Amino acid sequence: FMLRNAKQKMEDDNETSSEDYRETCLHLAQSEKEVGSDWDGVTVLQENNEEETVVLPDYIDKAITRGYVKTVLKWINANRMED
Repeated sequence: FMLRNAKQKMEDDNETSSEDYRETCLHLAQSEKEVGSDWDGVTVLQENNEEETVVLPDYIDKAITRGYVKTVLKWINANRMED
């Protein structure tokens, strides 16, 4: 999705002969080949997986970004029913 926007901006700015434009088009074509050209950049397809997804609590997200490893490890090893 980001590549589509970058390509469109370069086209709007008439920069279609630049090396950046060619590289963006190449990456966009590769991405569309992998995920499909109709992907909206948001929708996540469901996998055939029996496991439930894990919801990451806000305090764990903050602990990860601040490097509080002990807090994160405690949460990983804790009973998930508490969250």
